[in-house]
Amino acid sequence: MPRPRVRNQIIIAARSLLDTGGIKAITTKAVAEHAGVTEASVFNNFGDKSGLIQAIVREAMPEQQALTQCIEGDFEEIESWLEEVFSRSIIYFRTILPMTAPFLSSPQKKHDNPQGFYPPRLALFRRFQTLKTEGQTSERFNPKLAAMMLMGAAMHTATTQLTLGSSDFDESVAGSELIHTLGMTLEAEEN
Repeated sequence: MPRPRVRNQIIIAARSLLDTGGIKAITTKAVAEHAGVTEASVFNNFGDKSGLIQAIVREAMPEQQALTQCIEGDFEEIESWLEEVFSRSIIYFRTILPMTAPFLSSPQKKHDNPQGFYPPRLALFRRFQTLKTEGQTSERFNPKLAAMMLMGAAMHTATTQLTLGSSDFDESVAGSELIHTLGMTLEAEEN
């Protein structure tokens, strides 16, 4: 049975190993030793290495926390907020893609909660829904598709930067362009 204190010890140990030795340093055995727990405790709390990596990304990555705070935070201008969300999304993906890449080539097990697997996109979808409900977007605006498009573009940019060292466009896409491309423009502004 998972125990919160032990679970937290394991995440801290795994994050420490990640910081000092990269993703290759994270084995269930090494994490257990570093945390001062049994390897069975790692499995009881996370299921497998993939579950542990997912927990690190969700709970111990400042890049995810910064992105989520940006998505959920207050803003004065929607344009500048979108620019910041896009920029932080790229930083987030540049951090997590190298960690999660080893799992992309192995067969994936089904997750019990696929909605909770990717919190930033879900948070952005919910924020876009709220903006639509508040009348800050057009009626035709699709919050789910817009969140997928913005996050997909950020992931593509981060992947390009990680593999080629640069991108065909950078993190400073104008918010007004993002609003228009995502279809957020109010009907009065479209005419």
